[in-house]
Amino acid sequence: MKSYEPQQLVAASRYRRYVPTLTQDVQADVYARMRELIEEERAWCDKGNYAHMAQILTSIALYEVLQAHGASEEEAYRAVSEEMWAFLDPSGMQRLARWRFFLPLMKRIVPFGFSHGSGAG
Repeated sequence: MKSYEPQQLVAASRYRRYVPTLTQDVQADVYARMRELIEEERAWCDKGNYAHMAQILTSIALYEVLQAHGASEEEAYRAVSEEMWAFLDPSGMQRLARWRFFLPLMKRIVPFGFSHGSGAG
């Protein structure tokens, strides 16, 4: 199982390019807050949730630490959300959506995934 270490979680998150641009003291505080969050949410830190927790824990830590270092709530929210959206690339799904099979397939796959749970393991 992948280790729930802050640096590894950041490397697996959408913020992998953003965090290195922060000052060393902000980075250190982000990693420290992530360690606290990992301990607080230990019940959810399993193999099946790793990718989700990488996003969630990094987002929360960035949002809180940016505010602690002088950013307003709005500035912290904007920084975190803009970095998250900048990382997403919809072109792959857009290409798939052109095929006739895609929408009917997604109508079956998505409910199936929800009905069988996610993150178990």
